[in-house]
Formats: sequence, C-alpha cells, structure tokens
Amino acid sequence: MNKQLRVMSIMAHQDDFEFEAAGLFLQLRKHYGDNVALKILTTSTGVSGHHELSCDETVRRREGEARASAAVVGAEYENLRQLDGTHIPAQVFCDRNMLGGLWNAIRAFAPDYIVAPPVVTNPLAGIHIDHQHTAEAVRLVAYQLGVPNAYPTMNAPRQQRFPVPVILNCPDAYSKEALWHFSVANDDLHEKKVSMLLCHQSQIREWLPFVDSLNAPEEALYERGPNGENLGWSEDKWRQNLAERIRKVNLRHNFDDCRDREYFAMTSWGHVASKAKLAEDFPFLAWNPAGVDLK
Repeated sequence: MNKQLRVMSIMAHQDDFEFEAAGLFLQLRKHYGDNVALKILTTSTGVSGHHELSCDETVRRREGEARASAAVVGAEYENLRQLDGTHIPAQVFCDRNMLGGLWNAIRAFAPDYIVAPPVVTNPLAGIHIDHQHTAEAVRLVAYQLGVPNAYPTMNAPRQQRFPVPVILNCPDAYSKEALWHFSVANDDLHEKKVSMLLCHQSQIREWLPFVDSLNAPEEALYERGPNGENLGWSEDKWRQNLAERIRKVNLRHNFDDCRDREYFAMTSWGHVASKAKLAEDFPFLAWNPAGVDLK
C-alpha cells in the first residue's frame, strides 16, 4: 500500500483556511479518499473576531464552526497550544513559547506538506498582525523542525530524525501579491467549499459585515429585519461578495474570469520538492504559464 499523504494547513484564524485552501483539501480528499490525512491548525483562538459576543462566547462559537467546517472534508482541527499549554487569544507573536508549540504541533502530525500564508514584504501593504506573525512563525520554525533538541517536547517522545516538509504559501488577503507556481481549479467542488465557508456564520453573517461597514454606510451592506434590526449579510449578498473576491484574486494572477481557483507557491522554507514530485502528489494542479522557477 502506498504511504498516506499528510497535508497540514497553518493559518491564523478559524475561517482563513477555507477562503484560501479548502479547495485543495477537497481535491485531495476526492483524489486520495482515505489515503490522505488532513489537518487544520489555527494559531489564534479568534477571540477578537466579534463585536457583540463576549470573549468566551466568541471562542466557543468559532471553535465549533471550525470543527464543523473541518468535518466536511474529513480533516482534523486543532487550535495551537504553546509550550506552556496555553492558547493564544489574539495578537500572535513569534516568541519561544509560541514557536515551541508550533514546532511540537508540526512534528506531532508529521506532514508531507504545509500550507501557510506568505510573509508580506511590501512596505506599502497593510497587514493583519495574526496573519503576518503566523507566516513568520512557520518560516522561523521550519529549519528547526529537523533539530531534535530545538524545544522541549509536549506529550510525546522525542524524535531523533524528522523529515522536514514541503512548505507552500497561499495568497493573503492583505498582501495583494501574486507569487505562485501552480493553481488548483475547484469549479467541480465549489459548492462544497461554500458549505465549509458557511459553517463560519459568526464571521460571514456578523463580523465581516461589521468590519466592512466601518468606512461605508451600513445601509449599503446590511440586511435589515422587519423592525430595522441589523441581520448582517444575507447569503445572496455574501455569495456576491465571494464571487467578487474570487474575480479579484484571479485578475491579480492574470486570469480574467470567475473560476474558483486557489494559488500556491513553493517556498524554500522547508524541503524543496521537484516539479515532478509536486505533479505526482497533486495531479490536479495547473502550472503557472509564466514558468516561474521553483527554486
């Protein structure tokens, strides 16, 4: 029997993965069936991601939403524990406590591939502190993954030899950069991807409309109830916004259409795989026609 492929997503928040890489996980599940192990790791509890719920309510709700979404694709979900056993509420920082927890989480799952956000380098680009520091944390810890004494181990025997995974970047909504080696088209699985996104009702119906309304009239963004109460975005409004987002991402990658594509770049943070190996493991990929050198 072939070795099971193991793929891990490391993102800051509970809905980041779905926007940028859920299609990849769905394609992997479709192609490999049970012969792929999928894990979604978040570095933050997402406690800041609501304007009305209490902190405890927000964390519980987002945890439930993340687990429901992961169940659609048959993935394991985990919120990062640091070396001292605590979670990161918000405002992710790359200190030893956080990096040691990430080192342990990656080595415990032993992925062949990691999907993570890019480090934003454009000084004119806005950033989200959790996104940027999650990307930096993956980059910083990558070399140390093969170092058996880099950090204390958590709840597992120490492994002497650990193969360093291939680390892929997916786009980040803040960077607006287009660095990619291959894409994955998800038209056939678009509605399943949407069903994963719709698990995150606290975000797409409540929090994101609130954030987007800060510099725009509320009337232009919110659905109103019979008594004028704010109901957030309707599903139709959200689907329209999603289609616009997909089109903008495609245009940034030189595709003038609305196909559901996800874009990935192979970094040199971890092991550098060959083009043949990537095509073997992801047989549904399409190469960047510009022919960007993998190294």
